[in-house]
Amino acid sequence: MTAPQPARRALPDDASFAALEQRVYGLERVVQDLNQLFSGRIGEVSAQLSGLGAKLDERSRTPWATIVSAMGVVLALAVAGGQLAKSPIDDALARLERDVLRLDLGTTPLSTFAEFKAAYADDRRAARDDLIARREAEGRALDRLSDRIDRLERGGER
Repeated sequence: MTAPQPARRALPDDASFAALEQRVYGLERVVQDLNQLFSGRIGEVSAQLSGLGAKLDERSRTPWATIVSAMGVVLALAVAGGQLAKSPIDDALARLERDVLRLDLGTTPLSTFAEFKAAYADDRRAARDDLIARREAEGRALDRLSDRIDRLERGGER
């Protein structure tokens, strides 16, 4: 008997390895582009805020235009943050509405249960009436048999 051979692991071929390498390279480029974009935007916002701060430091007059533009920047940031915070809530509400609609479509209306209950009560009433009629018929048949037995017994005693 020969010893079992260890299972050989299949090595990826060069084409799949190259494809994986290309995907990793593409992902790295996307991450770098996003980092550059965000760092550039943050730098722009920082420069605008420092420019606004410098304008606000001027003591010669009340800088209403600067104050209004600063409030606009703050409002834009608040709206963007609020939208980011509201998005998961909107998604959850849409999911819940979809689930409620699916449950509504899958449930049986109460009127169907009322119809079933009425039909069930009618069936029970009909079955009870049939049973009572059969009992009465059997009772009459039993009475007739008892009368017949009594007559036969009286006729046999003579």
